[in-house]
Amino acid sequence: MKKKRIDRSSADAIASHGGRRLHKKRKRIKLNIPPSIVVTFGITASLVIVVIMSFTLFFNVKQAEINGCELYTYDQVLVISGVSDSTNLLRMNTDVVEKRLVSGLPYIEEAKVTKRFPDSIDIEITEAKQKANLDDDGRYIVISSQGIVLETDRKAPVAGLPTVKGFEPESDLKPGDEMKSKDNLKAKIVKTLLESIDKLEFDGISEIDLTDRTDIVLRYDDRLDIYIGSSYDMEYKLEDMKLVIDQGLIKSFRGMLRYTGAESGIMARSESAVNSRDEARKKRKDNEKAEEKETNADGEQQTGGDEQPADIAGGEDQYYEGDWGGEGGDTGALTEAPAVTTAPPETEPPPPETTTWAGW
Repeated sequence: MKKKRIDRSSADAIASHGGRRLHKKRKRIKLNIPPSIVVTFGITASLVIVVIMSFTLFFNVKQAEINGCELYTYDQVLVISGVSDSTNLLRMNTDVVEKRLVSGLPYIEEAKVTKRFPDSIDIEITEAKQKANLDDDGRYIVISSQGIVLETDRKAPVAGLPTVKGFEPESDLKPGDEMKSKDNLKAKIVKTLLESIDKLEFDGISEIDLTDRTDIVLRYDDRLDIYIGSSYDMEYKLEDMKLVIDQGLIKSFRGMLRYTGAESGIMARSESAVNSRDEARKKRKDNEKAEEKETNADGEQQTGGDEQPADIAGGEDQYYEGDWGGEGGDTGALTEAPAVTTAPPETEPPPPETTTWAGW
């Protein structure tokens, strides 16, 4: 048996009281708490519990409805959105979900996410539409009307869309990026052009040549080359060009239109006139080269006449006079300009079959 040590002070105290053990009385402290505080504490504690459960157990997403999306599957949209059955509606940031969808899926131009308590969300999708091809050294980049890259490295352009030549796209573009050119102004020009073409309903543009952005050329209906000059006042120029095409030219006309200025108007030149002009210029350059070669061979300047090619020296140019459809004004009439009989001026006169519209 183990021996237990007895405290002598306790033994003496027991003996002095006739062998009875003493029990110390403990004082009880009574808290005088108002009932209102007790009730308030209980309510607060209950609310804290409810809030915690709301952010963890209640209001989790059980259903998602997706509208307006045809190019991506239901699962693709949900995966990119980051929404799952463990996503809590109270903690979910709809702005963040929308940004994920727009940046993660190139063909989604806009996304609107709405919470539907207690356990569902609605996702409304606006899909991007293909608007143009960018020529990238024989490969093609497809962009939207907002200038967002939708596809890259295509072997062929998308049929029915205008193809932009001379854009010089950056080499690291990928789907979802904003289009970028080595020439920063060209991206702005393309976006403005596409917006103006849409606004004016100028259908039939198959090609946009930005090789020289100070002399932009559009190809229309595979029969007209439209020269609009620089990007200044593009919408105004396109509006005038469309008016000339719709009301001033016959449907079978082939050739070129050139914007020559706000006062001088628009010049139309037939395909045969363009070819004659090009041949005349080529002939003149060949003559100049031959003369220069003879001069270098003989060691002396050869002088020659200033003979102008026959197809440029004379012509039957036509000019538009009067205001087109102006209120109370002349509806305009095409008049023949007199044939050129004197020596040509320093600037080359327009060749035959050339028509100019002024006051449009």
